[in-house]
Amino acid sequence: MKKIITSFLFIIVMLSSFAQAPSEKCATMSNFNKRVLNDPLVQDRMNQMEAATQHWIANHPNALKKKGNAKSLASVYIPVVVHVLWNDPIENISTAQIQSQIDILNEDFRLLNADSLDPSHPFWAYTVDSEIEFCLASYDPNGNPTNGIVRTFTNVTAFDGTTHDEKYTASGGSDNWDPTEYLNIWVCNLDASNGTLGYATFPSDLATTPNEDGVVIRYEAFGNIGTAGTGGFSANDLGRTATHEVGHWLNLRHIWGDAQCGDDFVNDTEIAEGENYGCPSFPHRPNNLCGSGPDGEMYMNYMDYVDDYCMNMFTFDQADRMWAALSLERSGLLTSMGCADPSSVNEANLQLGFEVYPNPSSGEVTIGCKKNVDINVTVYDVFGSNVKTYEGVNQFPFTINVNDLSNGIYFFKISSFGKFITKKVTVTK
Repeated sequence: MKKIITSFLFIIVMLSSFAQAPSEKCATMSNFNKRVLNDPLVQDRMNQMEAATQHWIANHPNALKKKGNAKSLASVYIPVVVHVLWNDPIENISTAQIQSQIDILNEDFRLLNADSLDPSHPFWAYTVDSEIEFCLASYDPNGNPTNGIVRTFTNVTAFDGTTHDEKYTASGGSDNWDPTEYLNIWVCNLDASNGTLGYATFPSDLATTPNEDGVVIRYEAFGNIGTAGTGGFSANDLGRTATHEVGHWLNLRHIWGDAQCGDDFVNDTEIAEGENYGCPSFPHRPNNLCGSGPDGEMYMNYMDYVDDYCMNMFTFDQADRMWAALSLERSGLLTSMGCADPSSVNEANLQLGFEVYPNPSSGEVTIGCKKNVDINVTVYDVFGSNVKTYEGVNQFPFTINVNDLSNGIYFFKISSFGKFITKKVTVTK
C-alpha cells in the first residue's frame, strides 16, 4: 500500500510539474525539427549553411565592432510584406499597429530602443547597431505600388502554427511574395492552447521550402498598440516577438542553444543553462553550471524568452551571423528595390538604360548608359562602407578596376538627375 501511495503521489507531483511548465513561446526549432524528421536533407542544408556562415565570418572581420556604438546610415533596407489573416474583425489589425511593429524592428536592430542598456552595465559593451532597417514594401513583385499590407479574410478560426497553412491561399492563408526580395510576415490568430507567440524559418529553409519562408506572429503579440498584449498576452505587448523571430529568420539561434548549456554559434552571448522567463534580476545565474562568468546569463538578449520589457539587445557576433545570412542565402535582399519609390527607380532605368557587366567580375566592371549624361558612381561593401567613388562620369562605357577589392559582394550605386539605381556585383578572382 505504501508503494502504491508513493507512486500515486509521484504521479501527482509530475503532472503538477508539467502543468506549471512554461509554454513554448517560439515554435521555430520545433517546426524545424519536424521538417528534419520528414526530410533529412533539411538538416544537411542547415549544416551546409552553418559551414558557409562560419567561413564568411572568418573572412569578414566585424566592421561593426570598429564603429562601436557610433551611428551611421543603414547598410540594408529590407522590404516587408505583412499578410493579415482575419476571421474575427478584431484580428484585422490596423495599419497603425502594423507600422508600430516596423518602427520597433528598426529601433531594436539599430540600437535605438529607449530601453537599451546603460553604459555602466557589464553587457553594454556587447550591444550592437546591426545597421539593418525595415520598411513596408512600396511595390509588389509585379512592380505595382503597394502599402506592403495584404489583408485576407479566412474561414480558419485559428491556425495551429505547425502546418504552415497560413502561408497558402488554398488552405485559408495568403501566398508569400518572392522570398528572395521580401520579408514575409503573417499575422493571424494562432491556437491559444499552446501559447505559441510565433515562429520563423531559417535561411537554409529557403532552398527547400521557399513558399513557406518568413515569420508568423499571433495578432496579440504584434506591434505595441491595438490588439498587442490582449488575450492573456500582456507580457508580449512591445513588439519584441517580431524582433525575436526576425532574428531567427536572419539565422540567429536561441541563446541557450535549445539544450542545457547548448551552442548558439556565437561567442559573445554567455552560455546558458536554459531559456529564461519573466524578468530575472541581474546578475542571473552567475558562474552557472555551464561555465558562465560572474555576470551570469544574458537574459536580456532578444533571442531569449523573457518578457518584452526585459529584452533589449543583440550582440556583435549575432550581427555577424545576420550579415552572413544577408550575404549568402538572403543576398537578394541587399539589392531589392522594395523600399524604394518605384516611380523613381523605373524612371531612372527607362530614361537612362544603365547596364553593369560582367557579373560576376574577376577584374573589371563596366557601366553602360544609353545617354551621355553625367552620373556619379559609389561602390559599397556589404557593411555599407564606401570603397570607391567616381563623380561627373559622362563617357561610356565606363570601366572600373576592382582588382584591389577582396572577393565578395559589392553594390554599385549609380545616380543622375536626382534618380538612382543600385546594382549588386560579385567580385571573384
